[in-house]
Amino acid sequence: MLLGAPEAIDRIRARAGLAQAAPSPVSYVDRGGQLHMAFDEALMLAKAFCAKEPAAVLLDVEATEQKWSQEATRPSGDYLVELLNGYRAAWALIRQWAGHDAAVAAREERIRRLERLVWDAVYALQKAGLDSEAARLRRAIEHD
Repeated sequence: MLLGAPEAIDRIRARAGLAQAAPSPVSYVDRGGQLHMAFDEALMLAKAFCAKEPAAVLLDVEATEQKWSQEATRPSGDYLVELLNGYRAAWALIRQWAGHDAAVAAREERIRRLERLVWDAVYALQKAGLDSEAARLRRAIEHD
């Protein structure tokens, strides 16, 4: 079950492209004004949102996993190991729904294009007689 303010869930539905989808007959708004969305509807919403906005979803997953992994290596962070292990399966599903492989390929292509731009800038700087700036850029790109 997904629980939240109806307005917030409507915004998520719109972003996921499901604004016109009929709500589940078992979903309801309680006396406190909170929408209780049935599991099947919540799952459909989660999948659609991941597919529609993969960058936003993957950024949060990657940042959280990296932060928890770093904190788990500290002496006071051993409690996070169990959390990491529990969440990794969910994160794998989220990555699958978000088309992680396609997102990684797109990111890699963007990195390649940016590297080509930097190399073009290096050659332009050399041509303009700014060898020290060209050398600085070359070191930065070859550092990896």
